[in-house]
Amino acid sequence: MTDTSDEPVAVILAGGQGSRLWPISRDRAPKQFQPVVRDRPLLTGTIERLSELVDPSRIHVSTRARFADAARANLGPVPAENLILEEDPAGPATAFALSIATLAHRYGNAPALIAPSDHLINEEEAFNAASRDMLAQLAATPQSMVVLGAEPTRFDSSLGYIHTSGGDDAVQVIESFHEKPDPDVVDELAESGNLYWNTACYGVRVGQACDAYRTALPLIFDSIERFARSEHTGDQGYRGAAIGGHEIYPLMWAGMECLVVPRQLGWTDVGTWVRLERVLHDQRVTSIGPALQLDAEDTLVASMDGRPVVTLGARGLIVVTHEDAVYVLDKQKALDTPTLERLRSLLAASTREDLL
Repeated sequence: MTDTSDEPVAVILAGGQGSRLWPISRDRAPKQFQPVVRDRPLLTGTIERLSELVDPSRIHVSTRARFADAARANLGPVPAENLILEEDPAGPATAFALSIATLAHRYGNAPALIAPSDHLINEEEAFNAASRDMLAQLAATPQSMVVLGAEPTRFDSSLGYIHTSGGDDAVQVIESFHEKPDPDVVDELAESGNLYWNTACYGVRVGQACDAYRTALPLIFDSIERFARSEHTGDQGYRGAAIGGHEIYPLMWAGMECLVVPRQLGWTDVGTWVRLERVLHDQRVTSIGPALQLDAEDTLVASMDGRPVVTLGARGLIVVTHEDAVYVLDKQKALDTPTLERLRSLLAASTREDLL
């Protein structure tokens, strides 16, 4: 432990594969390192946003060891030594716990903001105000976990929901979490309280969070803490025991009070083709990168390497260019996860696994 001040710290979770947005998001260059929106990588935008709240020297990025070079290329003012690495894709719960253990080792019981790398915030002033409210809440109730909730603008079965007992309070007690519920569940919950989208932006005191992990998962968290305290060098990542399930469940099991700061944020998880297209439509753009489409219908073009793409009469397609390949997909088939996975399996079994 090198610092015990109350100055906030932050960690950005950037280890996901983003397979639902393949081939924009590829194995060696997932979406968080790509200029998917606003002509800058998603990770870069997240760092810039958090730098308004936390000194960049105290911002950390959690990712996989194989993505270390891609992460370093997008760190900006964040020191390269602030990478927190895993060897294998152990899931968000393990990354969350490893990040908490690392922050506690370095900063003591500091207040921390934990945020995904691949979300889009259109109302950044509202996000910053909400984040400051989360930090203020941690000062008032250091034993609690605080979640940033976005007021839903539509039903989305691929998102997580937060349910509270109701009211208009600036901070509300969470009754339950619901990951990807069906419409009937959402309607029933809405009748008995308030519902918010779970933005996966969290606030905790890292010392208290470590105590909760020790209570809920003592053996696994001991392995994680030992790695966090070790003097590992280079791009060596954690490869020990993993934590399954949702990242916040161990904190709930240990009895931490869960609170939500609800806001209107213009928030989007850019994780699926449907949500990406909605973002592009809202920004009044028809493609990612340089493209000219004539007489096109229901076609998304993404030039990830900057080459101009020209289409004529394209119907129902996704066209993606990288520096080493061009992908042309039927949109409906690309939206069908089993079909897309079959194509990826064929590539994995061929001599062109590099195209994954």
